[in-house]
Amino acid sequence: MKSSRSPMTRARDLDRVETCNVLDAAYAEGQLSAEDYFERTEKARSAKTLLELARLVNDLQVPKIDTTTAPRTSVTRKAVYIGGAALIVVGAVAAVAWSRSPLTPSEDITASYASSTSLAPPLPTTTLVPEPTVEPILIAHIDTLTPEGVGAFIEKYRDEFGDMFIDDASFHGDFSLVSRAVPDAPALTESISFRDGFEREVTSIPRRTGQPTFDLGSIQIDKLAPYMVNIGAYVNVSDATITHLIVDANYGLPEIAIYAENGLGHQGRIEVTPWGEISRSYPYGS
Repeated sequence: MKSSRSPMTRARDLDRVETCNVLDAAYAEGQLSAEDYFERTEKARSAKTLLELARLVNDLQVPKIDTTTAPRTSVTRKAVYIGGAALIVVGAVAAVAWSRSPLTPSEDITASYASSTSLAPPLPTTTLVPEPTVEPILIAHIDTLTPEGVGAFIEKYRDEFGDMFIDDASFHGDFSLVSRAVPDAPALTESISFRDGFEREVTSIPRRTGQPTFDLGSIQIDKLAPYMVNIGAYVNVSDATITHLIVDANYGLPEIAIYAENGLGHQGRIEVTPWGEISRSYPYGS
C-alpha cells in the first residue's frame, strides 16, 4: 500500500528528533561545520512539514537512524548512539581559568554521589585448580544515566583537570564524551572520552569564535534527579528509559537535554537548566 506521508505532511516530534539524530551523526563525521550544524538543528526543531526536514539532510552521507529497533540496551541501538555522539565537537573561545560557580555543588558531593561498585566474579575452578586465596577485586563503575553517576563523573572530572568548564558533553551510561578548549591552544578542541577513566585527544577542528562554555559545577544534582528518575512521565511514555544526556551551553543558555524511549521506538526529550527548570519539552505524541 502506498504511504500517505507526502512531503507536505505535518512533521511529528518523532520526525524532528530523528532528523536531529542524523545531523548529530553528520556533524560527528565532519560533514557539517559548527555554524551549519547549529543552524540546521534549530531549523529541525521548529520544522512544520516533512519537506522542511528533508531539505536539512538530503545532502548528507549519513545512514538513516532507525528508531524502531529493539530497546537501547541492544548492540544495534548502542552502535547508533556511539556513532552519533563519538566526536561531538563544537567551535571556539579562549580558555578560561577555573573558578567555582555560585551554583557549584558543595565540596562533599563526592560522598553524596559516590559511584556504585560491583564484585568481580571469581575465577572458574576445577578439581585441578585450587580455590583462589587472593581477595576479590572491586571494580568502580559509573553509570552516567543516573543522578548519582552524573555527580560522580563531575567530581572525577574536577579531580582530573582542575576545573569544570567544557564546551559540551554527552553521557551514555557506560561511557561519556566531552569537548573543551585545549589548555595551551584554546583555538583548538580537545576531545575527552571517559570509561571509568579519561583519555584525551587533541583534534584539528577549530573551536567556534565566541564559543560559550558550560560549568559542570553549576549542575544541581538534587534538582536534576526528579526528571531523570521520572522521565517516562515527562516524555509521555510510561515505560521509557533514558538513552543519553547532552550537556551544552546552547549559545549562552546552559541546558541538559534528557533523551528517553521505550522498546517500541516511542521517544521524546526534555531540556532543563542546571538549576532544575524545564526550558523545552518534546513529549511523544504531542
